[in-house]
Amino acid sequence: MEPLHPDLREALKQAHPGLTDQDIDRFEELLARRMTYDPEREAERIQELDRDRAEMVKRLMPRYAQVAQVLAARGAHQDQAAPKVRTQIKPPDP
Repeated sequence: MEPLHPDLREALKQAHPGLTDQDIDRFEELLARRMTYDPEREAERIQELDRDRAEMVKRLMPRYAQVAQVLAARGAHQDQAAPKVRTQIKPPDP
């Protein structure tokens, strides 16, 4: 699992005054722990972690989805605006 992008972390803190890096770290920790459980054998534990994460979002980051969507759209726009570089690979000379 990759950590949240630094831009997303900053945007979340700007959108949610009082949100700390420790809060975001805890959110990431819950998600990382979730990924270690087997869905077939540990579904109940996964549901518990999902509830904890949902409660955290509701309490600390209610605009999480909006912020992530705006950043994703901004990133897609930047990708479209970036010049396309054409690369040609030539076989080595015999």
